[in-house]
Amino acid sequence: MSIFKSFRFWIPFVILAGMIAGSFIVPVIYPDLQAEGPPYITDPETSKVIAAAPYSPSEMPPMGSDRLGRNIFLLLIDGAKYTLLGALAIALLRMAGGFATGLLYAFMPSWLRSGFKGFWDTFNFIPLAIVGYILLYPLQAAYEAQALTSMRFLIIEVVVIALIVIPSLGMYVGQGMNDFMKQEFVDVSRQMGASRFHLIKKHLLPHYGRHSIVLFSEQLSQTLLLLIQLGILKICLGGLMTAEFGIMESIPVYFSAINEWAATISINIQQVFIKPYIVLGPLLFFAVSIYCVNEISSVLRSVLIEGNTVGLKRLRKKNRQASTPAATHQPQREDFSFADKEKQAC
Repeated sequence: MSIFKSFRFWIPFVILAGMIAGSFIVPVIYPDLQAEGPPYITDPETSKVIAAAPYSPSEMPPMGSDRLGRNIFLLLIDGAKYTLLGALAIALLRMAGGFATGLLYAFMPSWLRSGFKGFWDTFNFIPLAIVGYILLYPLQAAYEAQALTSMRFLIIEVVVIALIVIPSLGMYVGQGMNDFMKQEFVDVSRQMGASRFHLIKKHLLPHYGRHSIVLFSEQLSQTLLLLIQLGILKICLGGLMTAEFGIMESIPVYFSAINEWAATISINIQQVFIKPYIVLGPLLFFAVSIYCVNEISSVLRSVLIEGNTVGLKRLRKKNRQASTPAATHQPQREDFSFADKEKQAC
C-alpha cells in the first residue's frame, strides 16, 4: 500500500516508537534516575555556589531539572512508556467498547434507538475531565493512603477513562452503521434471508475495518489531550504520592512513582510562572506526540477512506501525462487529401 511509501507516515511513527523504546533503555543506562540530583552547582575554579535546584536548561541541558535536581528530559523519556502505552490501551478499549455499543445501537428498534440517543447525547456536553475527576478522585485518595499499588491504580484508571467515552463513541459509530445498513445492496441481502451475523460479517466489518483504523488514531490523540486535563486536576496515570514538608505547618508535595508526563505537569504546575521550563518540557512531549498521531491519522484517512495515493506523486503525474490525449500532432491539409481525389474521380 502507498501508506508505507509515505514519509508523512513513517517519520511520526518512528518518533513515537523511538520514545517508547527509549523509555525502556534510559532506566538501564541511568539506574539512579529516580535518585535526587546535586542540590547545587559550584564553580570549578572558585568553588562558589552558582546555581541551586531546580536548574535551568542552560545549567542542566536540554530541559533543566525538577526541584530535586533530576534531569527532566530523562524523566520524561522514562515515563513515555506509561503515557503512550497507557493512551494506546485506553484507545483500544474505547474502540472495542464503542464498536460493541454501536452494534447494539444500530440493530435496536427505532423507537428504542431514539430514546437512547437522547440519553447518550448528554455525554457530548459534559466535560470528560470533570467526569473522570469525580470517578477517580476517591481512588487517588485510596492510593495516597497506600490502599492501592501504583500499577493497580494505573489499570483502573485506564479502564475508567475508556468507559466514560464509550457511550458517545458508541452512538457515533452506531449511527454510521445504521446509515450504512440502509444501502440498497444490504436491503437485497435481507430480502434474500441474510441473518444479522451475515450482515455484520460480510458488510459491516469490511466497511468499518478501514474506518476503525482512522478512528483509533483520532481516539489516541483525544486521549492524550484528556490526560493533560486530568493531570492539571491532580489525576494522573499511576497516581501521585504525597510527602509532608514544612516546619511550622505541613505542606504536602506531590511526587510520581512512574514519571508519567501528566504527573510531571501536575507536580510542577505551581511553578509555571517561576520556572516555566519545568512545565513546558512535558507539554512539549505531549505536543510532539499529538502532532505525530494527527499526521498518521491524516495519512490513514487520505489513503484508506478518501482513496488517495500518498508518496507516489511523481508516478501519478507521469501516468496522468501519459493518459491525457497528446496534442503534439495537429491536423494538416494533407491528412484530408483523399477527399480531393474522390472529387476528381467523380
